Amino acid sequence: MTDTGTSAPKKPFEDLPLHRLLFLKLRDVGDSAKVAPGVTEILGITLDELKAQCRVGAEELIAGRGHLLEYEEPVLAWAKS
Repeated sequence: MTDTGTSAPKKPFEDLPLHRLLFLKLRDVGDSAKVAPGVTEILGITLDELKAQCRVGAEELIAGRGHLLEYEEPVLAWAKS
């Protein structure tokens, strides 16, 4: 018997663009500089590309809510370094 009336629950981040997802993931780990090399290796991008993606993600959050949260600010500072 198949259950065609239901669908799998939606994942909360599945529709986010890559730059926003990367920003949030680095925010959640707490030490961007420590995990960045692994992230770049997995994605096959450079550190500068990762930082650029995080800057765009941060800028979108700022544009949307007017500011970053206190625990998001270190990611933007790292991305600008």
